[in-house]
Amino acid sequence: MKMPNVETKSFLQKLLEDKRAIRECIQKNGDLKKLAKDRDIKFATPVSYRLDR
Repeated sequence: MKMPNVETKSFLQKLLEDKRAIRECIQKNGDLKKLAKDRDIKFATPVSYRLDR
């Protein structure tokens, strides 16, 4: 049985990359919900948008 060629990342490496992506998304006023869905990020509290920004 041949194993698929999957690039392995440590949990901490993925965490740092996700944190960087979230920060950039917030700075550029991007769609945080879409980013979370694409990168499979789970937040402890629901993501809501502030309308005054």
